[in-house]
This record gives sequence, structure tokens and C-alpha cells, in this order.
Amino acid sequence: MLTDQGKISANQLAFLVFPTIIATAILSVPSITMRYAGHDMWISPIIGSIFGLATIGLSIGLHRLYPGKTLIQASPYICGKWIGKIVSFLFLWFFPHLTGLVIRQYGEFITSTALPATPLYVVMGTMVIVCAINVRFGIEVVGRTSQVFVTLVVILFCGICLLLIGELDPAEILPFMERGILPSMKGAIAPAAWFSEYIIIAFLIPNVNQKQGLTRSMLISLLVTTIAMIASNLFCLFLMGDLTDSFAYPFMIATRYITIADFLQHIEAVVIAIWIFGIFVKISVFLYIFATSVAEWLGMEDYKPVVFPLSFLCLVFAYWVVSDQSSAASLLGAAANIYTLAFLLFIPAMLYAVALLKRLFQGRNKGSEPS
Repeated sequence: MLTDQGKISANQLAFLVFPTIIATAILSVPSITMRYAGHDMWISPIIGSIFGLATIGLSIGLHRLYPGKTLIQASPYICGKWIGKIVSFLFLWFFPHLTGLVIRQYGEFITSTALPATPLYVVMGTMVIVCAINVRFGIEVVGRTSQVFVTLVVILFCGICLLLIGELDPAEILPFMERGILPSMKGAIAPAAWFSEYIIIAFLIPNVNQKQGLTRSMLISLLVTTIAMIASNLFCLFLMGDLTDSFAYPFMIATRYITIADFLQHIEAVVIAIWIFGIFVKISVFLYIFATSVAEWLGMEDYKPVVFPLSFLCLVFAYWVVSDQSSAASLLGAAANIYTLAFLLFIPAMLYAVALLKRLFQGRNKGSEPS
């Protein structure tokens, strides 16, 4: 049993999940969805949110079957000790890949837009160190910092959207469904991969003190995340039209349209602030889950000794899985999205199915026992 007995509320968990999904999606998803769905790119996040709903259902369902257990702790109860350890190790294999990619995305974005003369390892290393310190303070501190930063992110995002309204051309949404629903479904693969990150709920539910309003909080979080993703897609579409997929970070380009009376310019700095706030929470959450999962898998009583070594490992993975910016872009392609869905949705779904079957057979065996 881990010594970190910190507790967060259901609302704090929602605040943790929101930037974990939207921090990287808000900049990358418009370009990806435009490539597949064209002018119907705004429909793709709606379809992708179904995967988020399924992931939330799996997380809460597993918690109800094995209350007080994380996904790592529940796996041996579901599959048996050794198979459960192997399944748990798959997640331990995947988390440094995912966290390393997020760290590299952050580094590439900051060096290409704000600090071109700063070495990449300095940009990424400083963020990882700050996040690791945040994680060592425990889940309560991570939850509280997320509340502060998410509030700032929402205010800044809404402010940018309001300032862009005068530049929008809603006619870009036409023709509507020109090629049917299939292109939108193809474009939904990328948002679905991001929405599957709601599986972090299955790792954090044991830390929630009041679980009565948990489902409602998660559904509200899903709704807000979907709206934010749709809004970023629509704003990019209305501003850039068919050119949206020409840019790696179209929402960043969109903010450059903002000019008010020659004194309110260069609002892209606000997007950088949104990115930094969101990425700080996202990396902190992934590092916390990675560290606690490793500690649980190894049977340790305290996760804090492994935080900095695992943080360094994720930083190494940021260089190992991605060699340059073009490689980072390729890791956001269809194959990478399916890879993410396999670990964050399909494997948990199989665990849940096995758990339900075990519970069903146990119920039948009890019912068939002679009285």
C-alpha cells in the first residue's frame, strides 16, 4: 500500500483530466482532422467523444467491481497474479512512450515559436524537473495546481475566441457532409486517441474522497472538452479554410489574425501561456500515474523515490521515440493513434470484459450450490 494517502474531490479530478486531454489536442487536432474530414472537421471531435464516454464507463465500471483498486492493482485480481503482472507491465511500457512524446511536443513547440535559440534539452528538462517536484508533493498538490491553471486556461481560451469572432467566415463550413459521414469518422481517430486518455480516471479514482458525484463530474468534463475541441476546429476552419492542414499548429496561426486598434497584437503569446499551463498539468498527471504504477507493480510502500529516475527516463524517451520535429508529426498519425487506443481503450476493455465474466460465473456457481 502506497504511503501517499492524499485525497482529491471529484471536481478536482475533472480539473486534472481536462488539461490532460485538451492541452495537446487544441493545437494538433485541427490540422489532423482537416486532413481527413475537410470542411466537416468539426464533426470529428463529436464522434471521437464517444470513445471518451466509453473510457469513462470502463474506468468507473472497473472501480465498482474492484473498489479502492487502481488499474494496476486490479489486474492480478482479474487475470491472476502472473498474467495480471504482464498486463500491468504493458501500461508501464506505454507510459514513458506517451509522456516522452508529450514532453517532446512541448519542447518542439516552445523552441519553434518562442525560444528558438534555447537548446531543446533545457526547455524540456526544466519543465520535467518542475513537474517532478510537483508530483513528489502528492496528488493533493497536483490537484490544487490543476484547479488554478485550468481556470487560467479556460479564461485565456475564451478570451481568444471572443477576439477572433470579427474575423470569422462561417461560410467555410459549407458544403456540409459533401462526401458523407465516412471522412468525419476517419478524422475522428485522432480525437478518439486523445479522448481515450480519460483512462487516467481508473488510476486516480482511489484518491477521490467523495465518489457520489464522480460520474456527473466526468461527464461534464467530457462535455467541456468536446466543446473546446469543436470550438478550436471551427475557429481554425472559419479563419483558414482549406489551409488549416498546412500548419502544424493552426490554432496558433489563428491568433495572429487578432489586431485591435494597433495596440492589441501578438496574442500568440497567450496561446503559448495556455500550452505551458496545460502541459504542466498533463506531464504532472502522467508522471504521477507512472510513478505510482511502478511502485505498485514492484510492491513498494512509497512512490517518491522513483519519481526523479522515472522523470529522467521519460526525458530520455522524448529523444528516443522522436528524432526531430518531422518525426514528432509522424507520431501523431493514424498508426500512432491506433497504438494509443490499443493501450488506453482496448486493453482496459478486455480487462473489464474478463472481470464481468468472472463475476457472472461466480454468481452462477454460488446460485448452483446446494442449500
